Amino acid sequence: MSVGLAAEKSALRQAMRAAREALDAEQRVSLTVTAVERLLELPVFAPGRLEGRVIAGYVAVGGELSPAGALAFVRDQGGNVALPRVSDTPPRLRFHAQEADTRLQTGRFGLTEPPETAPEIRPGALAAMIVPGLAFDAAGRRVGFGGGYYDGVIDEARAGGATVIGFAYDFQIVDRCPAGADDRAVDLVVTDARVLRAAAGA
Repeated sequence: MSVGLAAEKSALRQAMRAAREALDAEQRVSLTVTAVERLLELPVFAPGRLEGRVIAGYVAVGGELSPAGALAFVRDQGGNVALPRVSDTPPRLRFHAQEADTRLQTGRFGLTEPPETAPEIRPGALAAMIVPGLAFDAAGRRVGFGGGYYDGVIDEARAGGATVIGFAYDFQIVDRCPAGADDRAVDLVVTDARVLRAAAGA
């Protein structure tokens, strides 16, 4: 990654973290409810289509928009939920089933994760992957937290047929996200205000 690209990403991360932290509790709840409603309108979440399928989400930290309501719906519809765990060995991001008796734990970077002993699910077995980020654009480009963890699994998930969904507050949508050759885009972005379907080649 060039010095200029790294600096551009760093500045964008800082601005978006500040914008998220500026939300009060009431705003956060209201925007989350609206965004989850939009997320559940996607075809992959249609009632009758979730039985036995696996949806990967995440446990929100640091002011992230939370997909918890959507993941609860997946379970209610007979679907399965997978959560990411940061690993010391490749692949650096692994997905594990969150079952009824799964006790989550605090992992690296303060993330809430399933234990290593929970059943592992390959990205290629997912029906959808809900991806957090600090910024997105209309082409699906994403600026995450800088570790490249999701970039390392998106290709495999997409090859298996998964829909890769960015999930963020609408103010996190920018005109253009700085991106390098190793950065992977999402298929669409769901916010509290709209659904952006990635424009190929944009």
